[in-house]
Amino acid sequence: MATNVNSTLPTEERSHQIQEDHPYQDLPHFTWRAVAVGLVIGTLLCFTNMYFGLQTGWISMMSLQSSLLGFAVFKAGKRFLKVPFGPAENIVLQSVAVATGTMPLAAGFVGIIPALQMMTTADNPSGPVFLSTGNMILWSLAIAFFGVFIAVPLRKQVIVKEKLPFPSGTATAQMIGVLHNVPLVTRGSVVKVSSVNTVSSSTGIRKRHVGRDDEETNVTEEKQQDNLHKIEYDSDSDGRVEIKGENGERFTLDKNFVSEDNWTTNMTALGVAFTLSGLYTILSYFFPVVAAIPIFDWLTGMTVTVGGTWQWFLTPSLSYVGQGIIMGFPTTASMLLGCIVGWGILSPIVTNKGWVTGPVSSSSSGARGWILWVSLGVMIAEAVVSLLGVIVLSLIAHYRLRIREQRQKDRRAALEASAAQTGASVEAFSELELEEEEEDDAPIDQLVPLRLWVIGLILSSALCLLLIWVVFRDQHMPVYATLLAVVLGCILSVLGVRALGSTDLNPVSGIGKVSQFIFAGVVPGGIVANLIAGGIAEAGAQQAGDLMQDLKTGHLLGASPKAQFWAQLIGSFFSVFISTGVFKLYSSAYQLPGPEFAVPTAKVWLDLAKLVNGHSLPLHTAPFIWGFAGLFAGLTLLTVIYSDVAFLKSRDGNGAIRGRPRWVGWIPSGIAFAIGMYNLPNFTLARFVGGVVSVWWDWHCKKHANNPSAKYAKLGRVFLIIIASGFVLGEGTFSIVNLILKTAKISSASGVGCYVGMCTVN
Repeated sequence: MATNVNSTLPTEERSHQIQEDHPYQDLPHFTWRAVAVGLVIGTLLCFTNMYFGLQTGWISMMSLQSSLLGFAVFKAGKRFLKVPFGPAENIVLQSVAVATGTMPLAAGFVGIIPALQMMTTADNPSGPVFLSTGNMILWSLAIAFFGVFIAVPLRKQVIVKEKLPFPSGTATAQMIGVLHNVPLVTRGSVVKVSSVNTVSSSTGIRKRHVGRDDEETNVTEEKQQDNLHKIEYDSDSDGRVEIKGENGERFTLDKNFVSEDNWTTNMTALGVAFTLSGLYTILSYFFPVVAAIPIFDWLTGMTVTVGGTWQWFLTPSLSYVGQGIIMGFPTTASMLLGCIVGWGILSPIVTNKGWVTGPVSSSSSGARGWILWVSLGVMIAEAVVSLLGVIVLSLIAHYRLRIREQRQKDRRAALEASAAQTGASVEAFSELELEEEEEDDAPIDQLVPLRLWVIGLILSSALCLLLIWVVFRDQHMPVYATLLAVVLGCILSVLGVRALGSTDLNPVSGIGKVSQFIFAGVVPGGIVANLIAGGIAEAGAQQAGDLMQDLKTGHLLGASPKAQFWAQLIGSFFSVFISTGVFKLYSSAYQLPGPEFAVPTAKVWLDLAKLVNGHSLPLHTAPFIWGFAGLFAGLTLLTVIYSDVAFLKSRDGNGAIRGRPRWVGWIPSGIAFAIGMYNLPNFTLARFVGGVVSVWWDWHCKKHANNPSAKYAKLGRVFLIIIASGFVLGEGTFSIVNLILKTAKISSASGVGCYVGMCTVN
């Protein structure tokens, strides 16, 4: 039921309200035009994620960028639209795009599948496993859907009841809200609107009622207004909105972001960034030296081959600078720390002491393979501590929720008893009604039916069992092991969703590794089974997390959960074929792993599978593994404790974490540290530059916030993110051109300046 709560307000206050009867209220949620555009954007993201995933293991959801691109497409064609493009439709679009774009990770194209191809006869009696195109499609279909069904029943608990923040989902909702000029839709108690400019009124929003009697819903407009949950829109006198992210980060966004002048500026910046990054990508194909600049050799006067021997050179890729901007300074600083420790300290030590025999860049016999084991220890330590923290936090939160519900029942009973004695109406007690509003949800016709969920989960699980047996029946993958992997994947996906909701990090990599440890005891010595089991668990957690993040966005904007559910399934289905085709293109044109695409994630998967199945560690690695694992287990525990305490102590109505010390965000991240350690320094250096740029831009925007002549500073952090997105998408898209050139066997124009071990001439 929707009620206009603004009609009774004075004109002065009404000017600060977003009207409930906005023009998007009755627009459709699910449309095939949104699906079509989402698939196009998702295909672009799929190419981008496959490219960067094979290079460095980096995969991004890019949900915010998808919604922005989708809005840009429909805004450009606005005059041709018979029905306006609304916010709910935008959410469906970005759900399709994200599901399509993240399949390279969910289906293991950047990890499991290359790891199967990297095995030797020492790992598997029949040697490496190369899947045909048909079997890749069957494998992808096997793991593409059950994670989506896992997420459906979790929504009510983690989003509606517990109101976990899901920072990226919330930020995307805020962005879409600004793009379409609509409020966020939430239920519950009234909270004060925070404002730099003494704006005291709140956002009017629609109120949902499900299954109430007419007598209970026949309340006055004043009472309905009191029961609405008001959303925070921090704004200053110049009309800038603050979008609050994880670790206390604040992204300023001008309220006039979509005005013609500002929109033209933003889209021009996106186009220029996209073009420059694309041109650099093509240039690096014909002149490989531009992707491997021996800057440290120059600093030493060319007396030491720092680049060719020790792998310290610079790749001035705009895409990696863009990734650094999106990641932020704390994450890129952790990566740089890992890079310095791994490639600046450990690599020279193990090489000079003779603990390795091959060149530094070798993943099998060189320092690169040796330090990868240390990074693996760090990742496992952080994953285990983080998952244990999620379990403890979930138990505490569940206990507190039960206590609150019991308290509400006791209060109702007391009020009903009092009303029976005095003749007063229970409805007069607004506090009780206010608490009950927290349980309101989407209309019943917008929810995924229970029958559909049960049948879907059973069928998707059965499909997984059948197809895994068909694809790997010759690799000694027992059916009972696949069934156990699906069950374990469901359990670990719940933990992954809760971790994502609390910290904005979905520990899919850690979940996969936990599964590998467990399956070492289920199928001893079965490296293939170990990899498959880990891949199933990772896929379930990835799919469930993607949908839950999108459902948070939809919940805040009143989008239909059922529409998003179908959008996720459609995107996943089409991406099965898109991702398989993209991977086959790359694997046919390039050597995987090889100089251009090292596929480091696959090496991590395979090394752990070997270790838990009885293979020994490389010489002298154990003390370093235990040392660094212990260090980051302690740091992660410190972060978890402070974060969980802050989470439980103080949360606003949307579940945003408050009160956590700012310094906690600067504790080095174990995953980022490990990524900096197992990736070559050239990738990390460029990302760190992006992190520094993000810090400088924030400072620049704050310094010139009130300067009318500062045209770009007033656009805030989002303007920089748009440029960064252009950088990332530009190289990801134009890598298709390089792929075509490579397939056509077109050679580089010049190999001048290329040192051995630094760059490869096509």
